[in-house]
Amino acid sequence: MFTEKQIKLAAAASAMAHPVKVAILECLTSSDEWHESSLADKINLPQDSVQKGLLELRALGLIEGSVSKERMRFRLNKENWEEFKNYIKSNFD
Repeated sequence: MFTEKQIKLAAAASAMAHPVKVAILECLTSSDEWHESSLADKINLPQDSVQKGLLELRALGLIEGSVSKERMRFRLNKENWEEFKNYIKSNFD
């Protein structure tokens, strides 16, 4: 009934429908990597709200996480982010 691309776009678009996740993505597009606590400080939101948003974005594959010096660092999954942007441009321009 629906294509794989349609399903992926719908999932990513639902993530973009929440201001916390939009703020996280804005930060991650402006810098290579962020620690979870630094993101919470930058966005000026409680760390648990930021953590929930990070987990959802990571589950969608829009961001990646890694451990560095016992702290989680997050960055965009550039391949999936580009795919998402290109899909939007090609279908809604």
